[in-house]
Amino acid sequence: MFSTLIGAASGPGSSSRARVMARAAVASALVPALLLGAGAPAVAATNTLTVTTLDRNGKKVTVTTTVVNLANNERRSVKSNKAKKLPKGTYAVLASIRTGDTSTLGARTVKVSGSSKTTVDARKGKRVSLGLSSAPDAAGLEVQTIAQICTRGRSTIDYVDARDSGGGLFVVPNSSTRLGFAAMRAWSDQAGTAPHYAVMFTTAGVPKSPTRTFAKSSLATVNVEARRGPSAASSSGLAVQPVDRSCGNHMYGSLLGADQPYRTKVHLSAGKWLVRANSYTSAKDGSTPVVGGFLVPRTVSAGESYTLRFFRSAWGPSTRLPQVNYGWLSYVLNDMFADPGFPRDSVEGGDKATATLKFGGKTVKTKKDRGWESEMTSLEYKVKKSGWYTLTNDASRYYPEITFPAGMLSPKTSVTYRFKAKPNTSVTAPVYALTMLPTGLDLDNRAKAGDSTNVQLKLSRPKAGPDAKLGKNPKVKTVTAKASFDGGKTWRSVSVKKIDGVWTAQVGNPTSGAVSLRARVTDTIGGYTDVTIIRAYAIG
Repeated sequence: MFSTLIGAASGPGSSSRARVMARAAVASALVPALLLGAGAPAVAATNTLTVTTLDRNGKKVTVTTTVVNLANNERRSVKSNKAKKLPKGTYAVLASIRTGDTSTLGARTVKVSGSSKTTVDARKGKRVSLGLSSAPDAAGLEVQTIAQICTRGRSTIDYVDARDSGGGLFVVPNSSTRLGFAAMRAWSDQAGTAPHYAVMFTTAGVPKSPTRTFAKSSLATVNVEARRGPSAASSSGLAVQPVDRSCGNHMYGSLLGADQPYRTKVHLSAGKWLVRANSYTSAKDGSTPVVGGFLVPRTVSAGESYTLRFFRSAWGPSTRLPQVNYGWLSYVLNDMFADPGFPRDSVEGGDKATATLKFGGKTVKTKKDRGWESEMTSLEYKVKKSGWYTLTNDASRYYPEITFPAGMLSPKTSVTYRFKAKPNTSVTAPVYALTMLPTGLDLDNRAKAGDSTNVQLKLSRPKAGPDAKLGKNPKVKTVTAKASFDGGKTWRSVSVKKIDGVWTAQVGNPTSGAVSLRARVTDTIGGYTDVTIIRAYAIG
């Protein structure tokens, strides 16, 4: 366009007009370009963060740090000593630096804008030290020390942690309230049943002096008992884990592993803990899988004493009841081997089950779990008519990868519920869960030959689901019980009385073998729950 205008204005006698037109043409050609430049977005400046990490000798080392945007909790893994492009914002940098057998945890908060830099210098680390006073029985025990630095202030917590591998564990102090610190030390006897200890120390910020000494009088005592008999495992392990803390929830202290039943004491600092009892065994392929266990939360106070008993007989149906949700009857088949002390869920995986639902004497639904299905197996049925429904679930232990221990208790269980249901409702079935707890057994869940055993028959009605209304408890009409000494082939009635407010079956024991149990609770309108446990406890 510019050259065309110049040519058109270059005739004789028009040189001045040509120059004016040429200048105008140049101006008109440049204006759109200038306007475009003014309206286009500016090229964003590049924001980078370089994290330098130095070990305890002052040598630059490369580690993978965790970098957390404190505004939105977005987390990145960033290698140190190299610039990393990041959105502008305030970040927490979490790092763990090894120097031989020594670990140092450090954290920095840094604003990223332009070329930002920060340094985590392990030479500034202070030794983490947790100790006991007046606890001479801790001498000679194996010691585990763990520390964490966490982000604080949002529901999601990011952290970096390390264990003392023998050379010492250090943390770099930092007063930022966006950071938290936790340390745990456990004293354990992995091979025996000597008293164990675990203490926990947490602060906002990373303290200048990460040390704490705990008096034995400030600790709680948890008396732990782990029995044998119903478990499919060859051994069990005991561990503790702090929970519901501002920092340190992911710590884990292993205390012991045993192939025999045991009683031991665990001394804990005040606060919330998970006491974990895992069961594991040798599989046919040579591996050692965990086949089940317990995660028991406890809040403990200084100077108080508590008791936990694991792997007690008799394992039977859990307290999860059938439910009707929006007109659909639902029942999960898989929770048929629950410890009576923790009856909500099965203790160990591995079972087969067949559930049948009847209405008016006719089977209207059957559901099978063939063992180790990819998901929980549930019987579902659309309630079309009001009336009495009878639901039965028969289960047997099934774990083809392992060999069950000889004489294992609770190899089979069954439960039957009879209850009224109607369409278009959302209710927990109006029946009781029935849990059996034989008392006075030894650590191998054995009763004395020829003696008598009291079996507590505990009734409960936990709500089945958030939408399944619980309603009023049915009025109990009768509670009855039977015992079998031949694996369930024949049954004999036994006396049932209330002892200290608990329905209790009084069983006269045989001279050898095992006792199977059957009990029924019937309500005043005709509903009932009937539970059978084969080989509920042993005689020895």
